[in-house]
Amino acid sequence: MKGFILTLAFLISTSVISAELDGVSHPDSVELAGKKLVLNGIATRKATWIKVKVYVGAFYMEKKSSDYNSFLQDSSPKKIIMTFVRDVDAKDLIDGWKEAFENALPKEKHPALKERMEKFYTYFKDVKKKETMEFNFLADGVESTIAGAKKDKISGQDFSKALLSVWFINAKDEGLKEGLLGL
Repeated sequence: MKGFILTLAFLISTSVISAELDGVSHPDSVELAGKKLVLNGIATRKATWIKVKVYVGAFYMEKKSSDYNSFLQDSSPKKIIMTFVRDVDAKDLIDGWKEAFENALPKEKHPALKERMEKFYTYFKDVKKKETMEFNFLADGVESTIAGAKKDKISGQDFSKALLSVWFINAKDEGLKEGLLGL
């Protein structure tokens, strides 16, 4: 009987949490837009030449894939959750987003996205350790929740694709990219 209870407890615990990294746990699936999304990958973002841990990211999609060229082209729902493992000030966050957009997007795409990117930058404040950012990538735009505060949806499939691209196209942290891709 004791073995049965231990086995049952193990099965329940593994069905709720599928990944833990640097003290941050993520469920094996989430619901978004009426769809069940599965954890594709998890990784820690490391910054600067001394590899300071910044956040643990988790990437969810309907079906696991390591081919970002493929999933960036489809409009199915996707989600990224960033859980911070250190405090980061707003200026550093915004500078990081600007650099990521610059690296991921061809220059000719910037004018069409500029107004929405500027709105996106206004969403950020100083982030404390253990706070989260969640980004829901939908066919008609991106829903953001920053440290528990829901922000206005930024419209457009083009913005959704552009924001998702920052983790996968010319990413500064190759280890983060590979982890989110489940490699």
